[in-house]
Amino acid sequence: MKRAHIHELNITRALSILAVLIIHATSTPVTVLPSDSKLYPLYIFFNISSKFAVPVFIFLSGFVLFYNYIQKDLTKELVVSFYKKRVTQILIPFLFFSIFYYAAIQIFLTGDLSLTWHALFSVEFLEKLLIGKAYTHLYYIFIIVQFYLMFPLFLYVLKKKPALSTHLIWIGFALQWGFILLNAEFWQYPYRGSISFSYFAYFLAGGFLGIYFEKYKRWIHLKKGDFHIAILFIWIIWLFSTFYNVYLYYFAFSAKTYLTNSIVFEIVFQLQSITASVVLLQFSFWIYNKWNKAIVNCLISLGTLSFGIYLLHPYFLFLYRQIPISGNSILFHIWSVGGFLVALFVTWAIVFLIGRYFKYHWIAFGPIPKEFPYKK
Repeated sequence: MKRAHIHELNITRALSILAVLIIHATSTPVTVLPSDSKLYPLYIFFNISSKFAVPVFIFLSGFVLFYNYIQKDLTKELVVSFYKKRVTQILIPFLFFSIFYYAAIQIFLTGDLSLTWHALFSVEFLEKLLIGKAYTHLYYIFIIVQFYLMFPLFLYVLKKKPALSTHLIWIGFALQWGFILLNAEFWQYPYRGSISFSYFAYFLAGGFLGIYFEKYKRWIHLKKGDFHIAILFIWIIWLFSTFYNVYLYYFAFSAKTYLTNSIVFEIVFQLQSITASVVLLQFSFWIYNKWNKAIVNCLISLGTLSFGIYLLHPYFLFLYRQIPISGNSILFHIWSVGGFLVALFVTWAIVFLIGRYFKYHWIAFGPIPKEFPYKK
């Protein structure tokens, strides 16, 4: 039996893509502004407090996959169908934008189409393609591809050992930290952030909630009669870890001083991200139930198109940053906000229009529904 569609997840995706855009729009002010600037702490706050974005997207991927597939029979036909869908939904857009960004950067640097064409057939491009480094933000797509490749194995194990499903959260943390510590001690692979094992806690925590959504959804809805003390505990950890992470990075960026070691940074970031996944999900249900319908439907549209917006926005942010800006501080702050607005609204409009009017939009942006799941 097919499980009910959860419309609120599109709002969570919308909040997460807004966080991605905030991170990227504030990256320049964080790196170029002097630390004694009055607004510098504010840029640090927005940049670091939004760092949950990619982990939340990975959490949602785990949630949706396990929610949709855990009750289905694991057959050869199901596995073949699963992989076919993922090729068109994510692998082809990943390849498309890897080529697009690598070629765009080559043209920008050399201005020579012939050199760009040869660069696309170089060993360097192949190496970057294989680790999701053709452009900075594509590492996330590379991670999701890895999770998709492994997902039928997860299903097989859980079908054989259903009792393991109740232990997914701590298994995820164990796998993630095992990889982090082994890499730090022995392998020292420089691109750890492109390896799925660095994100197993988020993926399997999402999987746990996807499997047991009916059991815990009253916690997500935050109804007064069903309010659980564990929710308050999650909120407290989220607030504390977020502000402490901002505090740590403020000193790291401004004073070039690390107040603690990398393990503490990792723990704080993980606490911020895993709790933000739950908090944003709860916030999404509250928005869907309580906010103005027009705003809710705008967020649903944004969430539905978030994959395409994620893929496309760095290109327009890059073009926007070619606009020269004077040393005037007010103009710089306006310019910084303008980068966020361009990255949001220009890419939103383009992905929406291409999805609406171009049959083969899936090559670049994956599947875009003809009718969005708007709130009636």
